[in-house]
Amino acid sequence: MDIAQLFESPLCMGIPEREREQFIEGFDYSVKSYMKGDVVFRQGDVCRFLYILLEGEVEAEMTDDSGAMLRIETIRASRALAPAFLFAEDNHFPVTATVSEKADVFIATKESVFRQMGRYESFLRNFLSVNANRTTFLTGRLQFLSFKTIRGKLIHYILELASPDKKKVLLGKSQQELAEFFGVTRPALAKVLYELADEGMISVNRQEIIILDREKMRRALN
Repeated sequence: MDIAQLFESPLCMGIPEREREQFIEGFDYSVKSYMKGDVVFRQGDVCRFLYILLEGEVEAEMTDDSGAMLRIETIRASRALAPAFLFAEDNHFPVTATVSEKADVFIATKESVFRQMGRYESFLRNFLSVNANRTTFLTGRLQFLSFKTIRGKLIHYILELASPDKKKVLLGKSQQELAEFFGVTRPALAKVLYELADEGMISVNRQEIIILDREKMRRALN
């Protein structure tokens, strides 16, 4: 494991090289290795530590009231895992973090994180910026989840990928990955994808989507 990966994280960028060793020593921390399938933390656990992914990949998933599992996002090194909840009044993790690719995680106590914020202004600024960006991401995710049907979710997802003047988009995920992201089965997703094509809204070529009727897609969301 390479602790220097810590400085690839948006949380720790900008720390001068001459101060990095002292910066790391200021934390009460450990570095833990996880194998594929291991759980870093579970939905509902109390957040007492800052987790930064140094190597590997983690899936953040949420279980709803019906017991269905919804994939919120895939987190790749070097990023923090749910840092906003460290100082929240209700500091219970809203997701389960499961390792999908062998991972090394930097784990620091809440008290030492707070202490380092007072010592390093850039770390404090990074922490505020990262959490503000996460709020923006989660707002968009909530908007996505507000669409109850697969059709609504898929149309919203495609339009979000496309800028106003862009017709060609890449889904960036396989149908199986996209189905897990939506919390549905792959056949159900494929059915809706090709229904949109049959209705003349899009054309489909593997992961490439060409928007044929943007206005019709927008009307379908209302």
